[in-house]
Amino acid sequence: MYDLVINSLIKIFNDQAYTNLTISNTLKNAAFSENEKKLYTKLVYGVVDKKYYLDYLMQPLTKGKRIKPYVKNALRIGVYGLEYLNLAPHYLINELVATVKKTNFQAAGFVNAILRKYQMMPKRSLDNLPENTYLSIKYSINQELVDLLNAQYPKMLPSLFGDEENIYNIYRINHLKAKTSDIISFLDNEKILYEIEDGLILKTTSNLINTTLFQEGKIVAQDKASIKVGLIANPKKHDLILDACSAPGSKAMHLASIIENEGTIIACDIYPHKIQLINDNAQKLGVTCLKTFVLDARVATFDELFDLILVDAPCSGLGVMRHKPDLKYQMTKDKIASIKTDQKAILNNVVKYLKKHGILVYSTCTINKEENEGMIKTFLETHPNFEKLYEESIFPSNTQDGFYICKLQCN
Repeated sequence: MYDLVINSLIKIFNDQAYTNLTISNTLKNAAFSENEKKLYTKLVYGVVDKKYYLDYLMQPLTKGKRIKPYVKNALRIGVYGLEYLNLAPHYLINELVATVKKTNFQAAGFVNAILRKYQMMPKRSLDNLPENTYLSIKYSINQELVDLLNAQYPKMLPSLFGDEENIYNIYRINHLKAKTSDIISFLDNEKILYEIEDGLILKTTSNLINTTLFQEGKIVAQDKASIKVGLIANPKKHDLILDACSAPGSKAMHLASIIENEGTIIACDIYPHKIQLINDNAQKLGVTCLKTFVLDARVATFDELFDLILVDAPCSGLGVMRHKPDLKYQMTKDKIASIKTDQKAILNNVVKYLKKHGILVYSTCTINKEENEGMIKTFLETHPNFEKLYEESIFPSNTQDGFYICKLQCN
């Protein structure tokens, strides 16, 4: 099992793979027990989430040494396990040494020595570091992002990215397939603890992915802030709606539920495999008012004008780093500059197809003001016929992701 953890970390750190997809693919193909699935997932997410801090803790023992990725990640797993998991230290170290020994006998002795020395030495302090260096190491975020966000939100990074206990699973009740009362009856019968907000948002510490509620499309895994996008958009029955950057389609499905399938939603994405995902989700959730197209929203043309256009724009994802921790290392200022160019192109293109008095909703899952308030400010400067009706920045917490939502009307 530890071999698969190590190789997963190599894919994420060295090959720029996505953490969630790497874990999903491994769990799909590995013959793990339930306990092994939990431990594998905990180790991969944990090491990715705390990479910089783990490296900092063991740096006195590894400084100046050239360590191959396989061995380096075995050490990271060891330090993470010793610091954060309730595993017997001798068991953890022995398992890692045995795993490394299968590929490199000499390196196994090195791993054993480093981890046993680490057990004996005092924990390295973060005191007396410059503020942004401290924040980068403490929360394992690359220095560029720390500089960017700390400039925008001075002294707020600990609250934005600090460890949260009791992270909740959030689901949207799909009213195309179930009444809220049906969901309540099921959860009560199964003795599952939960809260329901506004008859729509289901909050629980339980994972409901394997329940019939989820499998039959009666509930949808969707973040609370993401659900709010549909509520703010507030489409009307018989509206013609464009979801310009739709995949995986969660917001389009919510819009369909709000209009009770009475209207038309055009859902677009640039990648064919993502269009298939949208279609599969629509079938599962009972959405019948959806039409999908492989289109690039930066340059796409349409034959009709829309009552509502949703631009859930590609973004840096800095509001979802809690469950996409690889973004903390992979996202850079250069990448953000490229993303902003795409956001601007998408907005400038799709608004040509909005009816007079039509509604434009722009949303992102980032807290970077340059992609949010700054993007809308620039848009309004070049589109004076638009009026801002609603604007909100949502910060990440244990119940929702970081998000930005802006609703505008074409006058």
